Amino acid sequence: MLDRYEWLSRLAQKIPDDALVMSTMIGAVAFEWGAITKEHPRTCMLGLMGDVIGMAIGLALALPHRKVICLDADGSVLLELGQLIALGQEAPKNLVVFVVDNQVYESIGTTRGARPRPTATARKADIAALALASGVPYAKNIKSMDELERELSVAFTELGCRLINVRTRIGHSNAPPRQIDGFEDKYRFVRHVEQLENITIMTRQIQDRKLMAKRADKAID
Repeated sequence: MLDRYEWLSRLAQKIPDDALVMSTMIGAVAFEWGAITKEHPRTCMLGLMGDVIGMAIGLALALPHRKVICLDADGSVLLELGQLIALGQEAPKNLVVFVVDNQVYESIGTTRGARPRPTATARKADIAALALASGVPYAKNIKSMDELERELSVAFTELGCRLINVRTRIGHSNAPPRQIDGFEDKYRFVRHVEQLENITIMTRQIQDRKLMAKRADKAID
């Protein structure tokens, strides 16, 4: 199994400069990814379990020319397995999903030093197999850095919808908690997409536009 901070660092090094990232905001994945990427605005952090892959699918379909990377965790994927069906049905060729699979609900903490509550992947559930059964064109479990390197070399050089389930050791790094909330995450990500795509996504409220028009008229008079 891999160390999460180590393999996330390697992933960050390989991501194309113009790619976009959808990531879970839950737990250490967000802290570590934020620290590793220095809070780059190309990452959108989502604060609800079970919605990350679905949102990444939508982004990939909306921007088919743009590489989209999804970062999710085993507990989140298992909470809404319907996302895998959507992934298999749509299979955007520009989307690569990485799942941090440490077989426990680590983000909710422990009581009295006990081991975190296990997820279903600690027993018989296999996320990669579930993805393949849902129609995802390519899905694989990996357990070593050499395997990860091989997957990264293909994921960012070839088109194709892929799910990479990374078996990850339990444990936190010393990455500090993020100092950014979901509101700031949303606005900086959308502004980044607007600049990257040269488009307007968020427009001013209608009442603000009317007020500005009135002020413009008065200025002309």
